[in-house]
Amino acid sequence: MGINQTIGDIVKEACRKRGLSLNRLALKLGVNPIYLNNVLYGKKSSRPLICKIAETLHLPDLPNQYEIYLASRRVENKSHKPTPVKKGSKKSNKSNKSHKGGVS
Repeated sequence: MGINQTIGDIVKEACRKRGLSLNRLALKLGVNPIYLNNVLYGKKSSRPLICKIAETLHLPDLPNQYEIYLASRRVENKSHKPTPVKKGSKKSNKSNKSHKGGVS
């Protein structure tokens, strides 16, 4: 998998070489084309579908590449998570004050 190449790019290229559209591939796999697209481009994850694609298109490295891709997404998501607000912080107290039974 190249630096900027996605799982979707790999599968699309393999389909193109076989004269197969992604819609045809979805039909062969028995899945909705939109779902297939979502899996290929990272909106949904499905290891079983990736394994079926690998078998259908004879791409033995695809499941490994997919695992690497998923691992990179986990690392990316962890580094971009917002810091949770602590219970005793000013933000929490502000919202609690307006609901304490007094007149606002």
